[in-house]
This record gives sequence, structure tokens and C-alpha cells, in this order.
Amino acid sequence: MDPVVTRLLIVLAIVAGAGLVGWWWQRRDGRVTETAAAPGTAPTFDREQLAQVGLELTDAPAGAVLLSSPTCSSCTQVQRILTEVAEVRPGFRWVTIDAVEHLDLARAHHVMRVPTLFVVDAGGHLLARTSGIPARHELERVIDRTDATAR
Repeated sequence: MDPVVTRLLIVLAIVAGAGLVGWWWQRRDGRVTETAAAPGTAPTFDREQLAQVGLELTDAPAGAVLLSSPTCSSCTQVQRILTEVAEVRPGFRWVTIDAVEHLDLARAHHVMRVPTLFVVDAGGHLLARTSGIPARHELERVIDRTDATAR
């Protein structure tokens, strides 16, 4: 085969591979992954961990812990989304913590990047998790579902 054609095919394969990886990454970035907490299972975050990061959920149906870093621009967008959600969902509380300052928590929950968001119920059970910028309506759906089961 002609060396020029071979090189062209290699370049096309690399571009196609990069496009496929980019498409896959975009599809999973920010997706809210819900978890089904079975009754009687141990909470993902115990009350001590929640208190340590400053999240008090005694009279709230749900809350969120955002692992962030000072240089994370996406984290600012997630904070804005959480502020908007808290304005329309009474009782919803959230905190932002520096992943480096809470490295034990990040390791325990296998955090690979920031922003990583954990949505928990009042008992500390993990309701949903996301890496990247989540869609506001997906977060609201998780919170509404939790609020409906708490009634």
C-alpha cells in the first residue's frame, strides 16, 4: 500500500478514536447517577462525617456535599446550580468542601475529579452522585423523590 495512503488512514483512525472518546466523555460528564439505598443498610455518610463538613440535615429531607478545589471553574457553575435548587426547594442544604482538605473523605468515596457532588438524605444515605456539572432538573428530580418518600 502507498505510504501516503497508510499515513492518511492512521490519521483518520486517530481522529475517529479521539472523536469517540470525546463523545463518550461528554455523555458521562455531569450525569446524575442515582443509587438505591436499601432499608437497614449503613449510611454512606455518617452523622459525624456530615457534621465534620458542616452539613446539618436534622430537619431537611436532603442535602448535598460538593467536593471542590479553589482552581476549579466548573465547581463555580455547580455552586450556582445548587444555590438555584436551594432557592426553590425549601429545606435543601448543601456545602462545598475542598477535596484536598478532606482527602480521607475523597478517598473513601473514590473521588477521581472535581467537581464531585453527593446528594444524601437526612440519614446520610447516598441518593445520587455526579462528576462534572449536573443538570439542574435531574438534581431537583432526586430531591423531589426524596421529599415525597419522607412524607
